[in-house]
Amino acid sequence: MSETPSRATGEPAPSARSHDPTTGPSAAYPAPHRDPLSGTCSFIDQQLRAALRVLAPKLRHHKLSPGDRIFSVGARVGAISIIERGLVALRSPGSATLMLLRESGIVGDVEVMTEIRAEKEATALLDTDIIRLPGDEFRWLIQRYPEFALRWSDAMACRMAGYERRLLDMLAGDLRAQVSSLLLHEFADSDVTHLTHQMIAELLGVQRTSISRVVSQLAHHEIVESGYAHMRLRDRAALARAALGYSAGGHT
Repeated sequence: MSETPSRATGEPAPSARSHDPTTGPSAAYPAPHRDPLSGTCSFIDQQLRAALRVLAPKLRHHKLSPGDRIFSVGARVGAISIIERGLVALRSPGSATLMLLRESGIVGDVEVMTEIRAEKEATALLDTDIIRLPGDEFRWLIQRYPEFALRWSDAMACRMAGYERRLLDMLAGDLRAQVSSLLLHEFADSDVTHLTHQMIAELLGVQRTSISRVVSQLAHHEIVESGYAHMRLRDRAALARAALGYSAGGHT
């Protein structure tokens, strides 16, 4: 079987049947991980990591420090960025945080596919490692590999669900219920989160001092334990009740 050259790199792409780890009868289709806060499905699993490295040998790896921007509002985005490690915030022009993306999150795909200038900015909140994939190569992968296109579509759908849940969290009654609901999602897969009070404040559009008061109340009732740049879950059932609007210390 002849090999088709990549339009972006000019290098031959391997046969999908013999080398592509995302296809063939032996390729598993693992269930995607879902980010507990944003609801975003992982864009990368082990198979996709291997496929990207085989099909795009010129991928660029970048290390970002807190505050570094992947792109700014108004920028023309020429590459997608895939988060290998760390935490990235998508922010509106008014600095409101729209979503947090972690490992396997992807940014810049909408801008690349629609060829519009960025209407939000993507900023690293922690030490973050990303992989950049040129837009032409990304389009070629979607056209060449249906499995890749399907998983990207699933990631997009999950991201939209994450935006919807963000809106529901902001409408979930008083601030204590909103914070509790957000933390309940955050603690879905782990009893520890590294969200700071400031990050939560930006997600909910309120002052940090207001978040600190709510977290102090939850800590007082031994629902969470709050430390420097981290929180630990102590009582999941009580946090769920608080998210529904019940009093922090009640058992109704």
